[in-house]
Amino acid sequence: MDYHVFFENLQSRYHLEELLLHIYHHPQDFDALFNMAFEADNKKAWRVLWAVEKISQRNPEWFDQKKIDRITEMVLTTRHQGMHRIGLSILNSFPAPDPINVDMLNALYDWMLSPAFAIGVQSLAMKLLYKYALTNEDLLREFIITIDQADESEYTAAFTASKRNILKKYR
Repeated sequence: MDYHVFFENLQSRYHLEELLLHIYHHPQDFDALFNMAFEADNKKAWRVLWAVEKISQRNPEWFDQKKIDRITEMVLTTRHQGMHRIGLSILNSFPAPDPINVDMLNALYDWMLSPAFAIGVQSLAMKLLYKYALTNEDLLREFIITIDQADESEYTAAFTASKRNILKKYR
């Protein structure tokens, strides 16, 4: 299968599912697919990351630390909000790293609390921060205080719902 052509012509979720089935039966192609996300222009890279996101949810064992680090670096540097959101979603498929990347931790707080970011980015940053915070009592306490004190009038209803869901799990 020519993956470059496939992603240029990707039309729907149905077509993506066909690709995912193909990759499932040809796992040796996953590395090439993964690398395409970092070689392509933003539009194609976003589409490839969409496939990588679905694979991370279904087959997280296909990701070694090098791939996770590459996604982390992309999330920290991209200006494309769609790729940013998908990258956070991919990272949410894996356990919290040990040790936690301090740059990522600080960035997650920025993304979660800045209304300038899309709600998908804010919500995923909040969920990922919560996952990371669960690994350390001090981090958890700081995280809970931070979201508990966030002024709901400055955020969307979706942000408030994510906040309430996390606080409900915590308490």
